[in-house]
Amino acid sequence: MNKRIRILAALLSGLMLVPMAACTGTTTPPETSTDASTPAVTTEEPVEEGVTELLSIKELNTNSELGSHAEDDYKTASMEINFRETVDLRSSNTGFNYYDNAYYPRVKKINDNLYLLLFMYGNLGPHLYWATSTDCVRWNPPQILYNNKDADKVITYTDGPLAGTTDRYCAVNADACVLDNGEILCVYAVRPNKGYHDYPDYSGLWMTRGTVKGDKGLIEWSEPEKIYTGHAWEPYIRQDDSGQVEIYWTSIVAYATMYGFDEEKRSSCTMLITSNDRGETWTPDIQAGDTNNYVATRVYQESIGRKVPFGDYTEAVPYFTGQMPCVTQLYNGKLMISLEAHHLDQTFDVSYAVSEENGVWKELGLLEEGPDTSVRSSFDGASPYLACFPSGEVYMTYGDEKILKYKLGAPDGSEVAEVGQLAAPGTFGVWGSCELLSSHEMLNVAHNKVGELYGVQLTHSYLNHRTNAPKATIKVDGYTDDWEGNTDALFVGSDSQAQITLRTAHDDENVYFLISRLDRCLMSDDTTTIRIAASEKTYYRITVNMDGTATLSYVEGGFAKKQDVEVASVVKVFGTVDDNSDTDEGAVFEIAVPKSAVGLSGKSALQVRPELVNTDGDTKITDSLTGVNANNTTLWPSIVLD
Repeated sequence: MNKRIRILAALLSGLMLVPMAACTGTTTPPETSTDASTPAVTTEEPVEEGVTELLSIKELNTNSELGSHAEDDYKTASMEINFRETVDLRSSNTGFNYYDNAYYPRVKKINDNLYLLLFMYGNLGPHLYWATSTDCVRWNPPQILYNNKDADKVITYTDGPLAGTTDRYCAVNADACVLDNGEILCVYAVRPNKGYHDYPDYSGLWMTRGTVKGDKGLIEWSEPEKIYTGHAWEPYIRQDDSGQVEIYWTSIVAYATMYGFDEEKRSSCTMLITSNDRGETWTPDIQAGDTNNYVATRVYQESIGRKVPFGDYTEAVPYFTGQMPCVTQLYNGKLMISLEAHHLDQTFDVSYAVSEENGVWKELGLLEEGPDTSVRSSFDGASPYLACFPSGEVYMTYGDEKILKYKLGAPDGSEVAEVGQLAAPGTFGVWGSCELLSSHEMLNVAHNKVGELYGVQLTHSYLNHRTNAPKATIKVDGYTDDWEGNTDALFVGSDSQAQITLRTAHDDENVYFLISRLDRCLMSDDTTTIRIAASEKTYYRITVNMDGTATLSYVEGGFAKKQDVEVASVVKVFGTVDDNSDTDEGAVFEIAVPKSAVGLSGKSALQVRPELVNTDGDTKITDSLTGVNANNTTLWPSIVLD
């Protein structure tokens, strides 16, 4: 919420605001006289001295240009979960039992005021559900997208081993994209429950078209249509800048029709169909009875060894993998694809590759590995999902020991970080995904098991990377008028409800910091710290207390030496410190540090690591940038002094 609080002279008392009424966010009005015998006195409006804005991370980092950080070292970027925004969808807190058997969740941003959640009911379907939200917090009741029990889902086999048998279609793995005209295309895989192995004509990809009706989250879906025939799993759909719609999916169909369905292990690859008329027609058009083993455009596969196919075969043949594809467009116009590599020994790895120029993929033959850019079996994990920040950094979620993690990657798609971080702490599940919500905000969507029940957890993560500090002389008075238009910020707030944003400015003599601290329970022991790198292993530490006092120390080898330097600082408090009877809003700290005191004279940049200490309860919580080493400054994010 944008909390813009105007500080009036009549309300000022030193540096502290008049205490707010508990949980109301308003100030207590002064008493007024109603004695009729007393002449009315007209007073002028109090003189407005300034404006102090207590801003959340959602309101900052508003300036983002395509590829603006493409030349930076992506390893100095990190992600920070917003502790306050985590949402758990399950029957115990929503009242909707459908969530308790939810698998394979996907969230798609339809527009700035509408979000779509898709999930399948059960590990193998057979039903699909959808729900919408206008704020990504409160979700409308889940509704049926595909019901396996509908009468038109009944099959009666007329030939083959199941001749005369009735069956039903099951649906799994729904994914969606928003078209340039605002329509929603939703694609999912359909298979017969009994005849999946032997009847490829009954399997395939189905699509339905959604139209948003009104502003309450209602989507009207068209009758589904079959757009591809053959064994298919895990489709991913996107529309590129030219308007072409692409669907990628896991395909096992060629080997299944050539050698029979291998019960033990399937040879897989990623196939592609495209549409240039918003999904009305598809190329290639694979229909029932196809005589080319239902092959569309094969774009990814990697060798996993040789194996004897299932059935009467005795000679081993080459087996491949390349499943659960997800694709994102990089800042340079190329595409990056992530995949799950499922090996003959049943272990899983994550692979990825980059397309040719303009998102073009080379079409692969039956026994051909590719693309040439493939980074095969890069690290242990499964079910990867991709997104790309406009600034350039790649974001990849994946499952590791049934926990959703993420890695940041190079803007050109050539590599990803060695170490993964938690994307949805406390979850336990198999599948997950991510969705870009704004230039610096990513939504993580986790399949989450608690006890015997499943659910969906949503977490919001914010990108911390190089920021720019404009040149400006700041008056350190606690008013934020001087910071208008300066939105580049770092964010800390993953471990408790308290959180901070850090903005920077500078002039010839000083570097200035503006810290907005959102904190519902302000305590006198709460602190906010900024570490400024001096060398690889040494740094300056500026710690600001709730009374506005600040200290500067030089830290080397774990030992801090206080510096005899005056650090100008002012705090504006929105709430009452050490009073648990109300709900506070937070505080704003404005700080000026002499450049000469922290080795920045004549420098064009600095590296920082912000930190907060929160003392709401019995346990003191220290929070800083996730995955960023406290004592080695090498990968601390930079602030460029413009």
